[in-house]
Amino acid sequence: MKFIIKLITSIMASSLVLSTAAPAAAEHHQAAANHGHIDANPKALGEMFKLPMDEEIHMLNMIKLKDKAEYPDGSEFAKKGWTGAQAYAEYRRHAGPIVARLGGSTHYTGVPQLTLIGPEDEQWDSIFIIYYPDVTILQALFEDPEYQKHAFHRKAGVADSRLIRMAPAPAPKQ
Repeated sequence: MKFIIKLITSIMASSLVLSTAAPAAAEHHQAAANHGHIDANPKALGEMFKLPMDEEIHMLNMIKLKDKAEYPDGSEFAKKGWTGAQAYAEYRRHAGPIVARLGGSTHYTGVPQLTLIGPEDEQWDSIFIIYYPDVTILQALFEDPEYQKHAFHRKAGVADSRLIRMAPAPAPKQ
């Protein structure tokens, strides 16, 4: 429960940063918020803790990047004029070693080429799967001060995303 409260607080703080940005940037963020999924859904977080906590999980990540990263006006990164891809690369550069330090690992990374089944307008720039030995490692990641220090790059660079918790499928019955 402590994790859920902390994550919801983090989401609310991120929203506060957006609401204090320049009006044009805030308007763009609001439009993106109406179409893109950037932050965790609090209801889904609650549901996640009803699932087994002590078994390995894989998190499917599907990312669509912004053309231009959106940092708060006046920040050192706003001045750099980065693309969404550059901002997200900076996020991954910091997050990857933290995931590894905690015991997680990236199992697959791919660049989508063509959607054969699914909405044509739902295009992704990157898809990857991260393994965690159990949910407490994912919790530890979100609570890690070093992770929190760099997570704003994700918000600056991502236009839309999906994060789907998966468990290994049981072996087929013979």
